[in-house]
Amino acid sequence: MFSNTMQFMLYVTNVEQAAVFWQSLGCIEVSRQEMEGTTIIELALNQTSGVHFVLYDREFFEQHSPEVVTSAPSIMFTTEDIDALYQSVLDSEVAVGDLIQLENQLVFNFADPDGNYFAVTSMS
Repeated sequence: MFSNTMQFMLYVTNVEQAAVFWQSLGCIEVSRQEMEGTTIIELALNQTSGVHFVLYDREFFEQHSPEVVTSAPSIMFTTEDIDALYQSVLDSEVAVGDLIQLENQLVFNFADPDGNYFAVTSMS
């Protein structure tokens, strides 16, 4: 059986820059390690979250394991306060889509520094 903990592997151009970006949105650093000259940083949504992002250097993995580096997964976050999160993402100065109403939920999308898009929806 799967556990309630999930890690998303994100291959990014600049691990440090990506970590700063995610931390500016409220994520926390869980661990940091060096592997053959590259840094790997694991982030969590918060202290008790079972969802973690592990940031890997795209160029390093393209050279060592090109079969595993693919485009970013399609990730949909949920939030109880979409207006506050939307403003926080706007303040981070990255590409942000409009906050729109889809049926009974508000939704928006945003890009990380590598241009990978993520979606956010309000909790019903």
